[in-house]
Amino acid sequence: MTFIVKTRKVLLNKLLNRRQLSVELLHPNKPTPSQESVVKELASKYKADERNVVVYGLKTTFGGNRTTGFALIYDTQQYLLKFEPKFRLRRRGIIPKRDGSRKGWKEVKSKLKKTRGAEKTKIYMSRKTDKREVIRAQKETYLKGFVGK
Repeated sequence: MTFIVKTRKVLLNKLLNRRQLSVELLHPNKPTPSQESVVKELASKYKADERNVVVYGLKTTFGGNRTTGFALIYDTQQYLLKFEPKFRLRRRGIIPKRDGSRKGWKEVKSKLKKTRGAEKTKIYMSRKTDKREVIRAQKETYLKGFVGK
């Protein structure tokens, strides 16, 4: 797919160790480019690793031909993991998706409201998992995959 990438408002954010930019894609008579192809274009344009580029908020104008969005180019993977929101990391498959359904969690919550004493503690402990530890371990294994390369 052929398209032209124009970047505007390029900011060097030293506090978060990244470049922030507004992206405009011109794709006359073509469908909207995929995020992966935009990431590849930006990585080659700014001489960065594709894994450190995050593209989000792509919106195509009415009638097509032009799409605007935002991009973040991090200096290293560690900074990407440190500053990028968890929902974007989940989209990329870096940290695991949430398990269980919303309905299930709500049922446990309503059951907790109805019980008292030791039974309530049992239900609470069965529900509770240390999500922070799971996410931290997943991030570490993700980073270990890059050390060998």
